Amino acid sequence: MNNKNTYNFKMLGLVTLYNADPQEATANIKRYIGDIDALIIWDNSPLEKNLQKQVLGSLANETEKIIWHGDGQNCYIAPAINYAWHYADEHGFDLILLMDQDSQWENFPFYRKKVEEHFSSDTQCAFTPYIAGGDKWPIVEKEQLRRVFITSGTVLTVKSLNAIDGADLKFPLDALDHDISIRLQKASYKIISITCCILYHTIGTPRRSKYLKFYTLNYSRERIYSITRSHLLKLRKHWDWFTYNEKLFILKTYFIVPPILMITSEADKIGRLRMFFKGIKDGIKEQLR
Repeated sequence: MNNKNTYNFKMLGLVTLYNADPQEATANIKRYIGDIDALIIWDNSPLEKNLQKQVLGSLANETEKIIWHGDGQNCYIAPAINYAWHYADEHGFDLILLMDQDSQWENFPFYRKKVEEHFSSDTQCAFTPYIAGGDKWPIVEKEQLRRVFITSGTVLTVKSLNAIDGADLKFPLDALDHDISIRLQKASYKIISITCCILYHTIGTPRRSKYLKFYTLNYSRERIYSITRSHLLKLRKHWDWFTYNEKLFILKTYFIVPPILMITSEADKIGRLRMFFKGIKDGIKEQLR
């Protein structure tokens, strides 16, 4: 399928899949693949899921744009970003669009045009849309600066990844987006939120607490470990960069509220608490990059 829109810069897409619903994943990909120049599909699913055949079958008109990577191992997101970074650098791409399998664009061509309005060969910016359900500020035409972004929907320049030497593999999944955000700003890059462009994205599996009326994301044991370890490592690595209020927010969000919710509102309390405290232990012991 040929792009109906004409763009000035080459954009490579990267979407990571993990046990995705093939129909939902391909429907979301179809919302943006026509307006990018190539797409890396990084499949972290077991090979027996046979996602490649199902997804490519539904994207038959776009297969010439797709680079599929999947060996049955779950390598998470950081290696995928570094793979896309090196591929883009070697093949003359200017921009890299990062996507999750369950994120849905309202109007991707509009977002790409907005990004191109702000981009030039010497641009020192990363771009992110308004995340419906996550961002709290009003949707406005004026762009806003952000301190951190989430991975999905973010557009990075190849030069920015060159400047920070790609993703830190100590953050394979959780806190990876925050680590990249902070390292970009330490390298004098800005994060521009184009708030008039909307991306629908769901975080976790939200469920209302029975007693305290909090929302719990109801993560698995393994994900609880990953979140706890990674955000503690992030706090240690970037301690001097965070403001006092940001430090309090991180402590409350990742280390105070989660065990309360595990005790009061979630199943498998002992197993989850064990992984929570293991995450703290390993986050303290981990050597920083």
